[in-house]
Amino acid sequence: MIAGIPDRRRGIERLAGIAGLLISFLVVAAIFTGLDIYPERVNIQEDLSYLGENLDRLRINTLVWFINSILIILFGPLILMGFITHGRSSAYLAAFLISATGIIYLFFSLQGFNMIHLVSDQAVNEGVEDGIIGVLVYNILITKINLQLAAYSLSGFSSLILGLLIIRTGLIPKFIGWMAIAGGLIYGGMGWVSTDNLLFTFGRLLFVLSLILLGAILLLRGPRKKTEKQA
Repeated sequence: MIAGIPDRRRGIERLAGIAGLLISFLVVAAIFTGLDIYPERVNIQEDLSYLGENLDRLRINTLVWFINSILIILFGPLILMGFITHGRSSAYLAAFLISATGIIYLFFSLQGFNMIHLVSDQAVNEGVEDGIIGVLVYNILITKINLQLAAYSLSGFSSLILGLLIIRTGLIPKFIGWMAIAGGLIYGGMGWVSTDNLLFTFGRLLFVLSLILLGAILLLRGPRKKTEKQA
């Protein structure tokens, strides 16, 4: 074995673990700072007022999603490098889906920054009519909702594939894989139905817990079988 390769691989696994833990905590932060708005053209002025009153919260939520999107994009290649050495080609699919989810959330956060600019006092003071702002913000809100729905699907599918990868390799405790599968199926499926019911909340909880446990395992010991000694 080439000298230094085990140490480099272990470093990558630790980075993946740290990224997984940060992603899970930022997802929780995004949930608590999110603004649930289902826009209607007849009530867009009320939405504008609501956004203006909660602009700081919107900034925090958008920044959280922006940072998280970068971490999710990087998490895909880190997962690939952590699992591919064990001969599982499905790691490529899991990595692609994870990074694709991050890209969706990157566009989601960029739309948030656009909305912040439009709702801020600066945009109004530049002479933009409230009616025009309303139309633009309405379109951004619709785009954000569609991106969020797409992210739910990709998050659920990537969690499903990652869970299968964990179970098949046996490198991570299998119950984490089952949690990822169950959470991903509920999270991705119910996201299109309703995000206000207990089943969706339960699926999201399983999804986040599986990510926390996966991150902790990757950070503390890395993906390896019980009989495999750490290099």
